[in-house]
Parts: sequence; structure tokens; C-alpha cells
Amino acid sequence: MIASSNMQKNILLKRNRLKENFYTIKLMMKPFGLGYKIIDMCPNFCMLYYDEDANLIKCKTYGHARYKPNTSRGRALVAYKD
Repeated sequence: MIASSNMQKNILLKRNRLKENFYTIKLMMKPFGLGYKIIDMCPNFCMLYYDEDANLIKCKTYGHARYKPNTSRGRALVAYKD
């Protein structure tokens, strides 16, 4: 998982090759023509909003909202991020 790469870097050996952030990984993959797909995850780390759960707006387990409360009109939905 890219979102927790800093946590993973702390666990791995010092000579590991895990990149620092998502932007660096995107730059590295661009020459290969490989795409990526962003998948939202519950803030409680209990489920992914993927496949048949892609359209849910609340967590199945805890009922936590998928998106942050929208305070201004016309603004796009913003998922919670760790």
C-alpha cells in the first residue's frame, strides 16, 4: 500500500528500495505505460471501497462515513485519508 509507505520504510532494512511517496512512484512507472487506480479505504482500516463496495458511502463494519463533510456548495466529495 502506498499510503503507508513511511510505516513500511521503518520496518524494512536500510538498503530497501521503497520510494518515499506516491508522486515518486508515479514518475517511476510512467515510462512503462502502467496506469494506477486510487482505491478509497475506511479510516478504521477495516475495508476497501473496491469492486462491489465501490459505490458505498459508509463502512460496512463501523458505519463510518467514506467522505469528509462537505461545507461548501459545488465542491467534490473528498475521501478521508490517513
